[in-house]
Amino acid sequence: GALMNESLPPSAATSARMLLASLALSPFLFKLEGKLAPTALLCGCFTALGYITQSLALVDISPAKVSFIGAAVVLVCPALEVLINKKDMSIRNQPQIWLAATLCIIGVGVLELYDPTGATPISEVFSQIGTGDFLAFLQAVGFGTSFFITERMMTEVPGQALPITAVQVSVSALLCMIWCIADGWIGTAGSESYGLPMMLFDSSLQMAAAAVLWTGLMTTALNRFVETTALGKMKSAEASVILATEPLWAALFAALWLSTDFGANDYIGGFLMISACLVNTLQPSFFHGIIGDDEEDDEPPNDLLQLQGNEGEYETV
Repeated sequence: GALMNESLPPSAATSARMLLASLALSPFLFKLEGKLAPTALLCGCFTALGYITQSLALVDISPAKVSFIGAAVVLVCPALEVLINKKDMSIRNQPQIWLAATLCIIGVGVLELYDPTGATPISEVFSQIGTGDFLAFLQAVGFGTSFFITERMMTEVPGQALPITAVQVSVSALLCMIWCIADGWIGTAGSESYGLPMMLFDSSLQMAAAAVLWTGLMTTALNRFVETTALGKMKSAEASVILATEPLWAALFAALWLSTDFGANDYIGGFLMISACLVNTLQPSFFHGIIGDDEEDDEPPNDLLQLQGNEGEYETV
């Protein structure tokens, strides 16, 4: 994303990426079960929200930071379990969620607010949060919601991974086209090379075109299909933990290709956020020895024993 944004407007880069993905999956677009159509369209809107805000965030902040903040998706999916599925998420029943949330919030705070050089006064700490950070968080909301909706569709009608993915990327491509029109670059001098297929033949855009091909076909079309298939076999909250490893790859590629330097705040904040994702995979029973078990251990099972009279005797029933 950052490589494309260096040569192309964010709207052009994201639109080209989504167009390629939608073309690759177009044979499956009309194989979607009719009853899933409204939900799939809604899911596509949230998918577009994730990709668009991700692209915009990359204009202001580093790829590694966008990925780190995007790891907050691990909290979005459980939150939707409470709001939509009415799942009990109290500390006693879901302690791993609360611990993961705490680690994630602290991690974001360290990543965003801690200056390891000591050059930023405490009074100016909160002024460091900018539009890019907010957009990166919206990315997590968009992707997290799309994962949650996808899980519900795949549970309702298994075997629809390809059609569901085709609808998601096609809706995203449509919304990105509208974004391009609203962005105002269409019709300006030199803009004819910003779209497909012309960018593929412009020697000055070779790196951006290669990035569009890679992200469109591999990290969007193929990746979304694999994610959709996985969401038919596991909970979105569990899948989001696996996706939280993305910052590690973003950090690696940023270091190799963009010469991005990491400070102590990046390492500490990233470690805490990844820890939050891993904690979220633990079972509630893991914490029973710490917070106690809510079961009444001193109450005998009433289907086996019954107290008789005042003699304190039990008889089996």
